[in-house]
Amino acid sequence: MRLSWRHWPSSLFVRMALILLLGLLVAQGVSMWLQWGERATVVSQARGQNFVDRMAQAVRSLEATAPAQRSAALETLSYGNWQVSLISADQVSPNPQRGAMRNLFNERLGSAREIRPVGGAAGMGMMRGNIMPRSFDVRLQDGQWVRFSGGREPVTPALPSDLIVRLLVTLLIVIGVVLLAVRQATQPLKQLAHAADALGRDLDAPALLEAGPLETRRAAQAFNRMQARIKGLVSERSRALAAVSHDLRTPLTRLRLRAELVDDEKLRDQMGADLDAMAAMIDATLDYLRGLQSSEAVRPIDINALLASMSEDALVLGRHISIEGQALASYSGRLSNLRRALQNLIDNAIKYGAGAHLRVQDDATELRIMVEDAGPGIAALELARVTEPYYRPDASRNSATGGVGLGLSIAKDVALLHGGELLLANRAQGGLCATLKLPRAAQAS
Repeated sequence: MRLSWRHWPSSLFVRMALILLLGLLVAQGVSMWLQWGERATVVSQARGQNFVDRMAQAVRSLEATAPAQRSAALETLSYGNWQVSLISADQVSPNPQRGAMRNLFNERLGSAREIRPVGGAAGMGMMRGNIMPRSFDVRLQDGQWVRFSGGREPVTPALPSDLIVRLLVTLLIVIGVVLLAVRQATQPLKQLAHAADALGRDLDAPALLEAGPLETRRAAQAFNRMQARIKGLVSERSRALAAVSHDLRTPLTRLRLRAELVDDEKLRDQMGADLDAMAAMIDATLDYLRGLQSSEAVRPIDINALLASMSEDALVLGRHISIEGQALASYSGRLSNLRRALQNLIDNAIKYGAGAHLRVQDDATELRIMVEDAGPGIAALELARVTEPYYRPDASRNSATGGVGLGLSIAKDVALLHGGELLLANRAQGGLCATLKLPRAAQAS
């Protein structure tokens, strides 16, 4: 199966760390493999040369000793695994010695000697398994054959255990440095993401610290300039909304006064109804545009007390709201915005479903408040559009109930302001369920 980026972890820190660590491990493995082969060759050659030197030294001693006294000299030359013995001609190995071993041996002695390997060990440094057999027959200058046997000694490892430990410690140190470097490189991106998320919820969020490397400082400066421009645009829009609100209400008031001067009562009532509808639309539009630029501070909210107070307010107006479940802990948010979003959902449920039933589900990651009604619901094709400003699905909602189609838009924007979302779904038993999902994880950031 072809490996693609979809199979990699989503975190940039983990991706960079994996790439660098894999490259480091491959480079370290290749380096150890090359060192292992080179050191194994060096160790093998050193052992072979040492063996040749010992044989050459023993040959000189035996040739300098009278034949009758050589048996006594053998006891001096033999020790440990190193054994030297005199053999007869019929015991000599039939294998001829060729190559580097013979040349090196004759070079040590300064003259040619006949040398034969015993058991086929013709190559210097030949290894079998974990041991290296070494046994050779050498003919002295007077014709006497001598057998040299080095026993079967353990092979010295190419990389000693203490060297491997040092390499591993070095590798761990380099891995630590790599992880630290990657974290230093990705930390500014993480801070920028947190700052952007905080800016989406609060325009007065603290500016980014303009410190660190040049690229990090430039990114922080650009983000801070963007934040300042956005705050300026929002402030300008606030002043424009205040002016528009005043300028629109003034002519409406004059029209209302002039309508009272109309003699035709039916025409006067029609004009008054139209003016009331215009005033309601203007107020709703201004309220919608003004809503998301609220400078209200985020604070802990007792959701259970908030829902209970809204239920009591509904009872005063002759409406009944049932509540099921409760929040496990307070929620950090903007009280007036959340109250406004919930009130819009409750009003819609009462207008179009003749009642509202609230269900609360809460856990460590998410708070869900569901407003259910028993009305006609909304056509499946229009569920995604009803949260658009001014959109009203006339086929399923009676326009005679009033409103300009901003209630769900406001609720959706309030949910987004808190890092959540508004979900609409038709109930299997009839009616609509509007779920306000408020993630608790967004509060920590």
